Amino acid sequence: MTAAAPTRRDRATSNLASWDVPPTDQLLANLKAFAAVIFGVGLAVGKVLQHVAQLPPSPGYEPLLIASGWNPLAARGMAKLAVRHGKRRAKESKWRRPVFDAIRFLAEPKRQRRAILRCAKLLLRAWKETSTIESTFNEIGLTETEFIRLLESVVEGREADCHRITEIAAMVSPRLSLPRGPKVSVPSAAHEFILASGIEILSRQRPDAYQHRSAEYVDALTEATRREFDVPDFDSRPARRRLKARHGTNPTSR
Repeated sequence: MTAAAPTRRDRATSNLASWDVPPTDQLLANLKAFAAVIFGVGLAVGKVLQHVAQLPPSPGYEPLLIASGWNPLAARGMAKLAVRHGKRRAKESKWRRPVFDAIRFLAEPKRQRRAILRCAKLLLRAWKETSTIESTFNEIGLTETEFIRLLESVVEGREADCHRITEIAAMVSPRLSLPRGPKVSVPSAAHEFILASGIEILSRQRPDAYQHRSAEYVDALTEATRREFDVPDFDSRPARRRLKARHGTNPTSR
């Protein structure tokens, strides 16, 4: 007598039975660990949101983002991020010339150790306070790790390969170039950050209180930057030119 062919239900039951299911205790332990991770992430996110909520309101970017459809808390966080980026970028802009001058100085052989020490201190300070050195090396396809380690040896009075410092500086020096024009200001860097983020900005009429200032059209983002930093004559064109140079585009506010 021929046995009946297994049904779909029989095959499914057989497959389930063949799975390597962990013991119940292990499964519960895994679930608890997963729950703990999720709970921890939730607490971290909650603390971040609480911190953002306690920050003072942004006078320019926050209202503009809210008017463009952003959640108020997210708008405040983005506004503070733009301002923070602007401050960091402006600080780095001030550091570029002294950093480049120090690297070019070290690129020349047979420098006195006292002069090397002076440059090493300046470069290490720039490395700790900004990302100028890191970004400079990255732009030319090098890593700054060995260079920084050698400079630290000089500052700490340990034996250092000054010849190798000269070699690295000589590789970097020909690729250094300072942009023309004035240094990047905090408002301009923050404005460029918002532009680069691709945020959809809704066009709106200028407030009545600002109608008497000028008959020229000022886009909403430029007006927001002026309010954010209390700079009534802020010009957004340098920020747009920098972004165009980086990406080959001509961004416009919406």
